[in-house]
Amino acid sequence: MSTATPLAPYDALSAVYDRWTERNDYARWAAHLADRFRSHGRVDRVLDVCCGTGSITALLQRQGLEVVGVDGSPGMLERARARTAAGTELLQVRLPEPVPAPAASFDAAVCCFDSVNYFPPDQLPDLFAGVARLLRPGGLFVFDVNTRHKLEHVFGDSHYGDDLDDFAYVWRNRYHPSERRCDFAISLFTQAPGGFARQTERHSQWWFHADEIRSAARAAGFEHATVTDDYQDRAPGPDTLRETWALVRGR
Repeated sequence: MSTATPLAPYDALSAVYDRWTERNDYARWAAHLADRFRSHGRVDRVLDVCCGTGSITALLQRQGLEVVGVDGSPGMLERARARTAAGTELLQVRLPEPVPAPAASFDAAVCCFDSVNYFPPDQLPDLFAGVARLLRPGGLFVFDVNTRHKLEHVFGDSHYGDDLDDFAYVWRNRYHPSERRCDFAISLFTQAPGGFARQTERHSQWWFHADEIRSAARAAGFEHATVTDDYQDRAPGPDTLRETWALVRGR
């Protein structure tokens, strides 16, 4: 059995997402975020943008923070509800549509695991403006992005897959240099009566120039922007695969 048309991102993957990403070092990412919060000043209430299944949300909650999650996938949010603290506010919003929360109601916002790359360059200012509206003056926004090097030379025009017993996948990438975009066609095979069911999703990611990120940040009201290599304190280099950015909303 197979889906007749491709599904939206994470419609199928949400069911196996945590197995798929179990090697992600979420604990290291959350520790880096906590260090950023401490060095920045008072951070009590955090917005987890594109929270997925709530791995970062839950880790930040264990640090004593109040965290609200927002994501566009109902399947991902269903799993986030099972992982996060009872009563956690989880909002289904397809960003950059506005998040239904009061302005200036968060001390910080985070957006992890290259979720920002899913927004085309012309949507970046709206995304940043939407986050800035929800941060108090002086609030902090930390996010990561896959780099040009990763989309061009690691993903590029490649394909790979794996068999993980109860599910398998085939991942095919196509890179479009003139559009700075990499398209992913992911075929997921999960157990079903009589065999395996095939479901296919299509994803796209864009890479951004550093000046493009800074310009969109300034236009949204952020005054400071710093960038490091993959949730570490060192500067990014030509082989960096993931950049971690920190923006501070103007006062």
